[in-house]
Amino acid sequence: MNRIGLCGYGTVGQSLLKLIKNTDNTIPSNISDKFIVSMIADRSIAKKKYDKSITVTDNVMDLAKSEEIDIIVELIGGTDVAYDVVITAIKNQKHIITANKALIAEFGDEIFELAAKNNVFVGFEASVAGAIPIINTLTNNFANEQIKSIIGIINGTCNFILEQMSSSNLSFNDALQKAKQLGYAEADPSFDINGTDAAHKISILASIAYKIKSPLKNVTIEGIEKITSMDIKYSRELGYMIKHVGITNISDQGIECRTHPVLVSSNNILSNVNGVMNAVMLTGDNFGTSMLYGHGAGGDATASAVLADIAQAINIPDKLKITNNHRDSLSLNSLDIIDNDCLENPYYLRIYAEDVSGVMAEITNILAKEKISIEAVTQHEPADTDSLIPIVMITDTVNTKSIDNVIKKIEKLPHVKDDVFKIRVLKINE
Repeated sequence: MNRIGLCGYGTVGQSLLKLIKNTDNTIPSNISDKFIVSMIADRSIAKKKYDKSITVTDNVMDLAKSEEIDIIVELIGGTDVAYDVVITAIKNQKHIITANKALIAEFGDEIFELAAKNNVFVGFEASVAGAIPIINTLTNNFANEQIKSIIGIINGTCNFILEQMSSSNLSFNDALQKAKQLGYAEADPSFDINGTDAAHKISILASIAYKIKSPLKNVTIEGIEKITSMDIKYSRELGYMIKHVGITNISDQGIECRTHPVLVSSNNILSNVNGVMNAVMLTGDNFGTSMLYGHGAGGDATASAVLADIAQAINIPDKLKITNNHRDSLSLNSLDIIDNDCLENPYYLRIYAEDVSGVMAEITNILAKEKISIEAVTQHEPADTDSLIPIVMITDTVNTKSIDNVIKKIEKLPHVKDDVFKIRVLKINE
């Protein structure tokens, strides 16, 4: 009998217990040994409903140290308490299942090394894209493939906000408020909308795909806070949708690892991933391109991924735990992460200028001198006689340093007002 200690009894923890109970008849056929959730630790446990046959405590460290627990399921979130629980549990030779992307992205290297010494399993499928089995796909299904690129819509909050701005013509703030009302955004949504959450996830995927230490400290991170309804409208006129994505790929120059908004062609399947759904597109040497799509968050979806990891932890013989735990392949390579200044993309530029003749010629001359071609351009009428003219253009492929230098020059033009706003355009071959 495998005894499970559940650390954190919020939405996911409660969904997990419900899932175990509802699938009680099918679990035995998929798992090689019996298991039971025997202890729950939650600082607010006294205020929550739970099965009275389960031992409870408000101290999560009780579970990490308990001799009555074989597997720790960490659903606390954050990195402070969660780190202490996981490290202590591993030292006590308990297997770890976690949905904590921040913990794995920031401390995964240390956790995997310690787990290897203690021959315990660390399952983290639920840390990226909820119920989408992307971790298992990379480590098992595509284990013999050279992954060329990964592009993912991996934050449901951002995807919902952008979709609402497009489909319902909402402002960013109104779309964010709607996301909060529906439970799709936290009370403090900063980590979602500023790109940090997606950065944690793409760091995990990059470390698995390219067998490197976590690249989190070198990830280029941009959020969606500055995107306006006007950007949504003008992008659509040009044949694009705006999405927030995580991207990692490998080339002779090194590894790209970044998360930011992009313009996605309406012909690209990613442009049709809406609401809080997630999608991860993989490209490999042999299999070509595949996409995994599904619920990327929520109690039931995350609980499903947690239960899959529990099954794996139980099914794998103890002597094989280490070789089936991703640690044997992580950190083998020491490839450089390409600096943000060197990243290359086409760009969408939004420029506000006074309604005077010659402004467009001044802007295009600056681009021409820097040998940057314009793929598309639109100039819109001002909303009233005192308004500025919105000029929108898409450039050809250029590196970040060059486009930033051009933007500085454009912003110095006497008739250009406000900051020039840029968004990357997703290249067809990414």
